[in-house]
Amino acid sequence: MKTCFRVVLSVLLVFLMSFSAGATKLVVWQSSGPQEDFINLMGKIYEDETGIEIEVQPVDQLSQDDKLALDGPAGKGPDIMAWPHDQLGIPVMQGLLWEIPEDQVDLGVYSDTAVQAMRVGGKLYGIPYAVETTALVYNKDIISEIPENFDEFLDLVISLNRPEENKYGFLANLEDFYYMHGIIAGYGGYVFDRNEDGSLNPDDIGLANEGAIEAMKLIRSFRTSGLMPEGSTYDVAMGLFTAGDLAVTLTGPWEFDNLNKSGINYGIAPLPKLENGNYPKQYMGVKGYYISNFSENKEEALKFILWLTSKENNYRQHELTAIIPAREDVIDMPEFREDENYRAFAIQAGRGEPMPNIPEMSQVWEPMINALTFVVNGDAAPEEVLPVAVQQIRENIEMMKK
Repeated sequence: MKTCFRVVLSVLLVFLMSFSAGATKLVVWQSSGPQEDFINLMGKIYEDETGIEIEVQPVDQLSQDDKLALDGPAGKGPDIMAWPHDQLGIPVMQGLLWEIPEDQVDLGVYSDTAVQAMRVGGKLYGIPYAVETTALVYNKDIISEIPENFDEFLDLVISLNRPEENKYGFLANLEDFYYMHGIIAGYGGYVFDRNEDGSLNPDDIGLANEGAIEAMKLIRSFRTSGLMPEGSTYDVAMGLFTAGDLAVTLTGPWEFDNLNKSGINYGIAPLPKLENGNYPKQYMGVKGYYISNFSENKEEALKFILWLTSKENNYRQHELTAIIPAREDVIDMPEFREDENYRAFAIQAGRGEPMPNIPEMSQVWEPMINALTFVVNGDAAPEEVLPVAVQQIRENIEMMKK
């Protein structure tokens, strides 16, 4: 009788353990759209392979960190989130994200800059899946290719300007620091320098050094040369380009759908080399997956993320959602390299640098946009306005600490 009872008990325990393992569910927050559809698709495949259910909840990426701060401690939050790397700083500071154990991840398969973007204070908090940056989009029916040197490029696009016919060679938003940062960094200007451990140092700001001043003079010349008249906003540039009245503009892969619908015979190229021999270092955004510190399934969540960002699946994500993959071995695949437009963005991303992901970055935008506006419109010289902008940034950061 006892033996029979033990057998029944053993069978019951095995059943309960199997049921428990099969009942594991991972909740993923992902903004609505192609990426949500992708994770839903892959989640079904993963559940078939492992028995672990993947539930995708559509949550806007810009509000995920605030929502996690409320829902996480209450036990209602997700296991996994997905958002751009520049949102990392505050959630890490608030203790909302799990530090990913690096001994469980082969970081060598991802681009160095993508991995760097997933770090805060030298510690790893995310696994990258996509990169994006800005590059030159040009009308192939107007010009055949982008020159290799910036001076030659400027000569070409200035020659194409026909403002009286509302036709232009090159337009970009000169007053937007996000787009102009690449030229400033190419001349040696920098927002925050890095410490020896790779972490960002908000006390070391290089936006008023000689390189930054030289870069601002070049940006100012885009206006004084007659290349870009006042009112050359991003929307104006995209409108003219998709109408066939602009030869070149500066934008990112988020415009692929718009460009394809326009019917324009377009190409994409990295920005040409500056006169100092360096390439512009456009800001690079990195999208990654992160694990909540409140998750009760952290190890399982990491396994799913690593499966989701495997070589095969990262390429599948590129095919289905038009991302630029974060994995080097995917970018090197013949299938990816054959597409010149995606490859151009990948090259530019490799030359760029991640947007700072620490909270202090929020205090940089307004002073630098104001500085660009003053310089471009001829209201102040770079050597006058940039030290003022840096001082304003420092004061803003000090106010954050109070």
